[in-house]
Amino acid sequence: MTRIVTNYFAAASDDVAAMALLDPEGPSALAQGSGEPLFDTVELPSIEPFVMLGTLYELLSGRPYRECTAEDRHGQVVGGSDEGPWVVTLSDGLVSALAQTHRARLAEVAERWARTPELRTLNPQRQPVRLGGAVASLAALAHRAVEVRHSLYCWTCLPE
Repeated sequence: MTRIVTNYFAAASDDVAAMALLDPEGPSALAQGSGEPLFDTVELPSIEPFVMLGTLYELLSGRPYRECTAEDRHGQVVGGSDEGPWVVTLSDGLVSALAQTHRARLAEVAERWARTPELRTLNPQRQPVRLGGAVASLAALAHRAVEVRHSLYCWTCLPE
């Protein structure tokens, strides 16, 4: 199974988010002069934005998976080449659900998420703990993004 590199990040617009494609390190590349990352970024290795985050959104919202993944901006490609890397959008509904969900509920959702078929294949022994931290980090990123009216994106590439 090929593991993918996935970094979730906040940006003011799709055009700004596409700038993450200009550096091979993506949105976590350091800005010249400041040494700070170009974007507010959370690295979630192998957590892809299409099916896995669709399932997370389903668990957070209680809505059917099909509705969650049919929302505007769910996995819309902002830019990238055929071979990658790519930048895709996260739906506003998912971002809002993440930003508004209390930490205890996030932990409960992460445990349920860890038992889904697509997530069980990723290091099953550590999954609930790892995913709890991942969901909390993604929720914190969503909260910061909502505060400044930014959207969330996923920068994805295949390792060489």
